[in-house]
Amino acid sequence: MDAKIKQFQIIRGTLMGDMLVDEPLSKHTSFRIGGPADVYYYPPNLENLISSLDLCRREGISRFVIGNGTDLLFSDEGFRGMVIDLSCGFKAMDAKGTAATAEAGVTMQDFLIYLTERGLSGMEKLTGIPGQIGGCIRLNAGAFGSEIGDRLHSVAMLDANGVPVHLERSSIRMEYRKTNIPSDGIVVEADFILDDGNPKEMESIQQEILSKRKEKQPLSFPSAGSVFKRPPGDYAGRLIEEAGCKGLRIGDAMVSKKHANFIVNVHLATAQDVWRLIEEVRERVFKQFGVTLELEIQPVGFSET
Repeated sequence: MDAKIKQFQIIRGTLMGDMLVDEPLSKHTSFRIGGPADVYYYPPNLENLISSLDLCRREGISRFVIGNGTDLLFSDEGFRGMVIDLSCGFKAMDAKGTAATAEAGVTMQDFLIYLTERGLSGMEKLTGIPGQIGGCIRLNAGAFGSEIGDRLHSVAMLDANGVPVHLERSSIRMEYRKTNIPSDGIVVEADFILDDGNPKEMESIQQEILSKRKEKQPLSFPSAGSVFKRPPGDYAGRLIEEAGCKGLRIGDAMVSKKHANFIVNVHLATAQDVWRLIEEVRERVFKQFGVTLELEIQPVGFSET
């Protein structure tokens, strides 16, 4: 990759925004885990995002788009290519009537504050979800019986070639923690339809949800949220706990004693620690219940996957 890094260094003047070389991904994920990315880039706007995609395609360089890094497990080897971070340049929000727009780099929490101030109701139960709008849409993030797809109206994105594409909600299949949005596409903006609401009532709902999260979830340790998807008719946390995995530890990765569907980084866990623990939990649950747990977090850079 050294030759390609030199290519980046030569042409980086053509791209606006910060570009870092050998940037530790542990700095950019909620797990605080992950080796270095060859290049880590913050495009400040759509033009530079498209230019960076053109560059990667032209030079044969792998690229990965990241937001808050809240559902990711990067390998200890890191990422060979360019990681593109939308958290700096895609932060705009707007509202007209009961319609609201947010760019991909807006955090869910900031968007909810924006909506609550304007009395735009319908997404309050998503409070506490740590991701950004782009990632939340791609995974159809949800909580407490509500999903982001419930209020989604349309999506503006770039296809694999950097060509702008507009998708109406009716053309997007949104299921439990997945959508049919192409994996190589990039969500850049989304429109939502909300209801008129009372800001005080909206704040009260959100405070209640946040209290429940604080009570049930291990928020004092780095994690990537729920590790496994909910199996049909059951809960991953229940199966993991019943399989005797609560508190199970490999290296500095541990199945949370507070919520069994969380793996936490108790000190200096490696990605390999987490991956081995995931495999052990899966094996124990399958052995006892015959259920194969499906990952909700996204591993990146693991040959096993």
